[in-house]
Amino acid sequence: MAFYAFFSLFPLLLVLIVIASFWLDNEIAFQKVASLATQILPFAQNMIETNLREMIGLRGASGSIGIIGYIWSSSSFFTALSRNLNTTAQNAPKRNFFQNRAIALVIVILMIVFFGLALVSSTLVNVLPQFGTLWDMINIQESVLWTYLSKIIPILASFLFFVMLYRFVPGKKSRMKSVLITSAFTTLGWETSSRIFTWMVSEGFIRYEAIYGSIGTLLALLFWIYLICYITIIGAHLCTVLEERSNRQEVLNAAKKIS
Repeated sequence: MAFYAFFSLFPLLLVLIVIASFWLDNEIAFQKVASLATQILPFAQNMIETNLREMIGLRGASGSIGIIGYIWSSSSFFTALSRNLNTTAQNAPKRNFFQNRAIALVIVILMIVFFGLALVSSTLVNVLPQFGTLWDMINIQESVLWTYLSKIIPILASFLFFVMLYRFVPGKKSRMKSVLITSAFTTLGWETSSRIFTWMVSEGFIRYEAIYGSIGTLLALLFWIYLICYITIIGAHLCTVLEERSNRQEVLNAAKKIS
């Protein structure tokens, strides 16, 4: 699944850049998407920005057909993810290729919508301080509340994404309690592993370039993608275990009532 994630990463980023460039200047759209990518993959910032600029330069302007092609390419990872999540779910009906691909395309479209909402919210955040100045209020971006919100909101967004992922992607819906516990586990796993891995790379404890040279950053990116995919699948298995436990508990409670 990490293989599909790697080859879907740059088409997805290109989709976001093309969509954002309809409303923003091309350079601003690029910076917004690059900032989003580096929040998830902070140690690969230079590689991501360099490759995106090269791809944009080679491809030039993208029309509607180009956008459709990017969306189709970026959905490969989510197709594999949908298939794996459905496999881990207990007694879930099997899906064919077209069903998994349709679900993947819906996920990509939803991610584009969420990215658009993020752009709108960031614009509002930049405008609000002007109102604060007019009303002799404190600059919101310099307040303590904003400092905490800027850290909490991305984590909350990740949590909500996993809630939708574990709730609606598998063919058989799980209880909301199981989904919430699983989403919290996966979000915590992503955040913790991201901070630890980034710290180890920045401090020199992990030095892929010492062994692999110029492709060291690429291999670090591949390992990180593999790690977060592994955490996501572990979360799916955890959800299945919680569901089995709840089912057994319901059977025991029903047996006690009968007896």
